[in-house]
Amino acid sequence: MAIELPQDSMLPNRRRFIAGSLSAAAAAALVLPWSRRAFALGPNGNLNIAAFGVGGMGGTDINSIAAHPKAHFTLFCDVDANRLKGACDKFPDAKPFSDYREAFAASTDSFDAVVCSTPDHTHGPVGMLALNAGKALYCQKPLTHSIAEARALTLAAARAKVATQMGIQGQAKDGRRLAVKMLQAGIYGKVVSIHIWTDRPMGLWPQGRPRPTGNDPVPPDFNWNCWLGVAPERSFVKDTYAPFIWRGFFDFGTGALGDMGCHFFDTPTAGLGLGAPISVQADVQTESNDQWPLAETVTFTFDGSKNGAASTFPLTWYDGGRMPAATVSPHLPAGWTPPSDSSEGGTLVVGTDCTVFHSYSGVTKVFPESALQRFNAPKIEPLNHWFAWVDSALGQGTTAASFSFSGPMTETILVGTVAGRVPGVLLMWDAAAMRFTNLEAANAFVSPKYRQGFSVPGIGAG
Repeated sequence: MAIELPQDSMLPNRRRFIAGSLSAAAAAALVLPWSRRAFALGPNGNLNIAAFGVGGMGGTDINSIAAHPKAHFTLFCDVDANRLKGACDKFPDAKPFSDYREAFAASTDSFDAVVCSTPDHTHGPVGMLALNAGKALYCQKPLTHSIAEARALTLAAARAKVATQMGIQGQAKDGRRLAVKMLQAGIYGKVVSIHIWTDRPMGLWPQGRPRPTGNDPVPPDFNWNCWLGVAPERSFVKDTYAPFIWRGFFDFGTGALGDMGCHFFDTPTAGLGLGAPISVQADVQTESNDQWPLAETVTFTFDGSKNGAASTFPLTWYDGGRMPAATVSPHLPAGWTPPSDSSEGGTLVVGTDCTVFHSYSGVTKVFPESALQRFNAPKIEPLNHWFAWVDSALGQGTTAASFSFSGPMTETILVGTVAGRVPGVLLMWDAAAMRFTNLEAANAFVSPKYRQGFSVPGIGAG
C-alpha cells in the first residue's frame, strides 16, 4: 500500500520550488487552479493512447497502463521493427510507426494521450509534439535531456492544461510516501545536509571511455536515422548504443545522475520543496570526450532560508560506487551502512534533530527512533502510479509527478550533469535566467540545438 499525497498538502513546497526555478510570470501560470482539456474519447469512454518506445521500460509502461480498464493503445512507434512487431502482435489495434515525426503527422486524431519511453535525448521533441497537439503526456525520467527542454515542457504543459506525469513509479511505494510526510512534518529540525547515492552505472552500462570508432552497416530492421533523432550525426556501431548502452553517452543519455536522480531527488523535493540550486560542483573519475564519468561526486548548494536551515546547505550526489560515510550524520551509528535490501541507493536527510533515511527499494528509517514520537503517521492508502495518470487524463484526480513538479526537479538534476561536463569548477546558477553566471562555456550545455530535420516548434532552437 502507499500514502496518497493530497495536492493541497504539497502546494506550499511546490510554490517555493517553482518560484525558485522559473520566472515570476511562468511560476504564476503554473500554480493556477488545475483544469483539463476535454478529449474525444474512444468507445466506452476509453483513453486512446500512443506509445513511443515499446521495449525495455517502454514495455513496462505499456503493460502497466494497459491493465487500466479504460486504457486503449491505438499507435506504437519504435525504431526497432522486431520490437514494434512484438508490441503490435500483443495489441493488434495499435498502428505501427518507426518515425515519431510521421506518427504525429499522420495519426494525431487517433489518440488522446502519449506515453514517451524513448532514450533521454528524444523525450523533449516527442513530449513537445504531444503537448503542442494537446495530448495528455506520460514521459519517462528524466523528463528531458537538457535544462532548456525541461523548462519548455513545463511551460507547454501549463499552457496545454492536460494531465502529465513523469515516470518515477517509486512515488507509489509506502516508504517513499512516509518519508515525504516525515519531511513535511519537520521532524528533522533544521536541514544540515542531504546525501544521495546510487549503484549506477557500476557495470550496468559503460561510461568514461573515448568515443567509439568504426562504422558498421545499419541492420535493415533498425531506423538509425530516427534513433539518432535530434542528436548530432555519428556512425552506427554494432552493440554500442542501442538498445541500452546509450545512457552513458553525452549525446543520448544523462549518465547515472540523470538516470536515477529523479527517483532520489523526488523525496526531498516533495518533502522539503528544494527549489533551484545556487551553485553546483562536480568531482569526477575519468574524463571522456564522449561519455559521462565512470564515477562522480556532485555537490549542490541550496538556499537554506526556504528549507528550515539557517543559511545554505549542501546536497551531495554520489555514483559509480561512491557513497557517504556514516560520519556525515551525528545520528547514525558508527560504521552504519544501508540495509542490504537497499543496495541500489538511498537518501539521507540530515537535520539538527534527526536523520531520515530512505532507500530506492522503499525502506524508510529515522535515527534516532525517538524522533518518531513527534510524528503522527498518516493512514496509508493504495496508489497505482500509472493508473493515476490515466485517471487524471480522464478527468478524475491528479498526479503526484505532474510536470509542474517534475519539470523544475529535472532542471535541478540536469544542472548537476552540466557540472560533470566541467569538473572541478564551482558553477553559479541563475534559475530565473536559466544560465550559469560565471562560466559561459557551461551554458553551451543548457540549450542544445536539434539536428536538421528534427526541429519541433517551441523547443531545440539552441
